[in-house]
Amino acid sequence: MTNRLKPIFTPFHLAAPMSFIAGCAGSFAMAPTNYWWALFIAFPALYFCIKFAKSKKAAFAMGWLFSFGYFLLGLSWIGNALLVEGNPYAWAWPLAVCALPAALAFFNGFAALFIKFFPLDKITGFTAFCIGIFAAEWLRGHLFTGFPWNLYGYSWVNFDEIIQISSIGTVYLLTFCTILWASSPVLFTIKGRVLKYSYILVILTSFFANYIYGQTRIDTFRPFQGAKIQIKIVQPNIAQADKWDPSKIAEHFNSLLSLTENNEGHNIDFPTYIIWPETAIRDWYLNDPRAVQALSRALNSYPGGAKLLTGALMHNPEDQSYANALIQINQYGEVENIYNKSHLVPFGEYIPFQELIPLEPVAQFKGMTRGAGLEIISTDNGVRYSPLICYEIIFPGKTIPHNQTADLIINVTNDAWYGDSAGPRQHYIMAKFRAIETGTHVIRAANTGISGIFNPIGQSITQSSLFEKSALMSTISMPIKRYN
Repeated sequence: MTNRLKPIFTPFHLAAPMSFIAGCAGSFAMAPTNYWWALFIAFPALYFCIKFAKSKKAAFAMGWLFSFGYFLLGLSWIGNALLVEGNPYAWAWPLAVCALPAALAFFNGFAALFIKFFPLDKITGFTAFCIGIFAAEWLRGHLFTGFPWNLYGYSWVNFDEIIQISSIGTVYLLTFCTILWASSPVLFTIKGRVLKYSYILVILTSFFANYIYGQTRIDTFRPFQGAKIQIKIVQPNIAQADKWDPSKIAEHFNSLLSLTENNEGHNIDFPTYIIWPETAIRDWYLNDPRAVQALSRALNSYPGGAKLLTGALMHNPEDQSYANALIQINQYGEVENIYNKSHLVPFGEYIPFQELIPLEPVAQFKGMTRGAGLEIISTDNGVRYSPLICYEIIFPGKTIPHNQTADLIINVTNDAWYGDSAGPRQHYIMAKFRAIETGTHVIRAANTGISGIFNPIGQSITQSSLFEKSALMSTISMPIKRYN
């Protein structure tokens, strides 16, 4: 079989486009299509492209082209941020759509170079392939501030049983397993009858063992039995082009207040937490007596008391800097806690090597400063939550401070930049995985969607749609150990 395949892949001018197409096909394993089986086509194709490359330089090209195709399709939505009305960087759309995939592809290019040092007609080559591709994914998620978007493990998002393994080793463990499973068809073409069939047996066993573990975890999960709290997620659905329009500021604030008020007439005796999305307000609202009074009136409409957790753009007049913050406001309109985003988006919120690249960030606020890092904030009701703003939810294992625990993860975001594209959908499913990894409820409030709540095994409790003005209400219980 190997000898019959070899002539097809030997000429570089045939192998190169095949590697690129394989990467494009692999991108369909990600949201919104989630065709997991696409990776079972993409990885074997990449394997053979590397195997029959005539040189290490050609092997590097195969890996680079594969990832360039994968990210070109999977991340094409990123350019939408530059097409928002009034954005001065629309001219850079082709650069944004192509430059990031081209840069990310180098990780897989070097992985392919590493793989080429091993005999790919033997089991050692197959092992090197799985290790090399996984190493590229891990490094991509950690180096240069990290960008672990569309890790291969996310392809199983629709299979709750399979993704529970993320509770052991985050989505990175599932990503390694996915590479192993999806690459397994090539085992039928390698030498060593006994060894390769032993590998196939181990791979099949790992898949079914993982499935059994996931099903058991789901079957044995019991909702927490501690104190109850009510969550209300406000999704105002404000278009990005209108968000900072001075003539619409009052309209936006009134819309948020209207969705916040206890219009449903809930008469409960436990606390309510209202969640507004990222940068829902500017800090000067907090110094306007009329705005504070209106906000206090909305919060006091809840008999059990209410707090507001809202994204806010904070300005420091001393150095003219800004901070992307999540602030906690009590029912009197007083700020109780402020968390400043610490993992800023390159080019979106700051420009790397600013002295060499004389541009303003896409968000158009100069001098965006970093916060101190992950925090746990405790309320006077005893609820402990980890605040995460937008991009910060995408990092596996970096959602709760080390050696600390949280009752909730609160993620506020604004995906209006990206329109009706794959971006908001890909972003949303990452919250599902963070819930599984931490065994914690994850609450997500998005300006235009998708908003929702995931329980500790990643099941959706409530969810909004994209471009829908809504207020989602749900009651959840805290871990009982904190409330005995």
